[in-house]
Amino acid sequence: MGGIEAGLERLRREDALGQLLEGRGAMAELAEEAGDRKLAWATQMAWVLDHPEALGAVEETANQLRAGGVRHLIWAGMGGSVQVVRVLCRLGVFDGAGIAVHPLDSTDPAALNRILDEISKGRPLPEALAETFMVAVSMGMTSEEPITHLEWFEGLLEEHGVEGTRVMVMTLPGSYLDDFARKRGARRLPIQLDGESHTAGRMSAPSTQVFLLPAALALGGKGLREVVERCQSAYRIRPGLAREERDRLVSEDPFIRLSAWLHAQIGEGRNAILLDLAGADRGFGPWVEQVVEESLGKGGRGLLVFLDQDLRAAHGLPDRVSVVRVGEGSGATLPDRPHHDLPLGTGDGTAGRLEEAARFFAGWDLAVAMLGYLEGITFAGQPAVEGYKRYARELRDRDGDLPYPERGLVSSPDGEIALWLEPLADAGIAAPADASDPAAALAALLRAMVAQGRLGYLDVTLNGEPAGELWDAVGEGARELAAALHRPLKVRSGPADYHSTEQSETDGPPELLSIRILVREPEAVRAGAYSARFLHAQALGTVAAMRDAHRPVVLLQIRGTAQAPQVRGLLAEAARQTL
Repeated sequence: MGGIEAGLERLRREDALGQLLEGRGAMAELAEEAGDRKLAWATQMAWVLDHPEALGAVEETANQLRAGGVRHLIWAGMGGSVQVVRVLCRLGVFDGAGIAVHPLDSTDPAALNRILDEISKGRPLPEALAETFMVAVSMGMTSEEPITHLEWFEGLLEEHGVEGTRVMVMTLPGSYLDDFARKRGARRLPIQLDGESHTAGRMSAPSTQVFLLPAALALGGKGLREVVERCQSAYRIRPGLAREERDRLVSEDPFIRLSAWLHAQIGEGRNAILLDLAGADRGFGPWVEQVVEESLGKGGRGLLVFLDQDLRAAHGLPDRVSVVRVGEGSGATLPDRPHHDLPLGTGDGTAGRLEEAARFFAGWDLAVAMLGYLEGITFAGQPAVEGYKRYARELRDRDGDLPYPERGLVSSPDGEIALWLEPLADAGIAAPADASDPAAALAALLRAMVAQGRLGYLDVTLNGEPAGELWDAVGEGARELAAALHRPLKVRSGPADYHSTEQSETDGPPELLSIRILVREPEAVRAGAYSARFLHAQALGTVAAMRDAHRPVVLLQIRGTAQAPQVRGLLAEAARQTL
């Protein structure tokens, strides 16, 4: 408790909350991105409650979609533009709402096939498309994935003779997506209801249309103000708070107290947390992971968030790990680890679940800003992500074939699986000598990294849709490998997670090994025109960015999804050889 009180006393003494509200001092500097202070999220809920016409316009948009016969809404974007909607889908707020919402944050043609299946359900495609609408969202200047989604969808509509405007765009003025929308004459909505653009994408909930429009759809076009009012009543932060009120809030707010506790943990060398969520609340996990790691993974520092780990086996994890139990948690017996309990309300019905989500989003946004302040980490921007994007664009747009690796490969006897080890040299790690097959090479690499004290956690990233036999095989094999190593694990999918946790992997705490899996022959799109070239360029681009950052990364190339059993076997055999 002493660690918490020390952090809270510093926040009160330096009036960190006043700096946040007034956009001054160190807090303003830490919120700076490309000359813009990303602090609007802190007071936007208070603003929208003072401007009822703004919330009314959101509900009107939701009602227009319903009146237009929309029964399927594709929500296309990357990172925070989509993570919020994924949380709401996991919470079930759209169940019975009359509109099915389909998040889309992938350049894998398999993701488009999934959506085609979900909207058609065996019906003729033109009939399904006549009930479908796409909202494309970008809260970054350079995100191009939603542009590719719009091009595919508009081409599909034209091919099947579906008339009428069926797309809408929310983005920043002057962004790639904004330029695309202007040229197309697409309807554009502001992300912030005040028309400004001072909110980072990962902090877009609960005060921007990234949360408010889906919430209005879930509520049937009415009752949005009541949800925001109840959230603001618990959140309490607004412009003009007196110093005494600010100090009281710093002492009492559970999320500010969390930031002080996390600061104390980092001071003790524990820069990783196991996030213990249970039931439907587990759906919040990826969003928390993103807002923490993308914000704070800078300059070799930050805070790592691990989900779905076995708490009962946490005694085998490194000493750098502590536990944050949200609500009732999983009920597992906690090992002898520092832990912190974070309350989470349980709302009834759609409005109650939305209120719970809004409070959770707002609280974690605040916790990240306060932790960034205590640690002196710039919590705005994601420069490492921008680096990977540049590589991906250059590779996609180059002439000829992509530069798939040809040297430094350790291949399976049939040649359908190959492990590329050459990037290890950039991280100062010698590739295993005389490795007879990919499993042996991977096991030797892991043993060496453990012996050198360089393996704090393991990342296994499938560059493709997180569904199906291959995804299951990757997850099962990765968990077996992590258990053998007694290390925390991240199982990710690209490109979605490149916009969520890649900042931390490239520029945050460095003690990781990242295994990236690229499928050379991915599934083809079944309707419309969509190429997997961008998907592959993104995978190769992230490896190039990791090499630039001197981070240990290897690339596992497989021929197709049919190699799922072999991938599972490779990871299991590597686990056996590391024991």
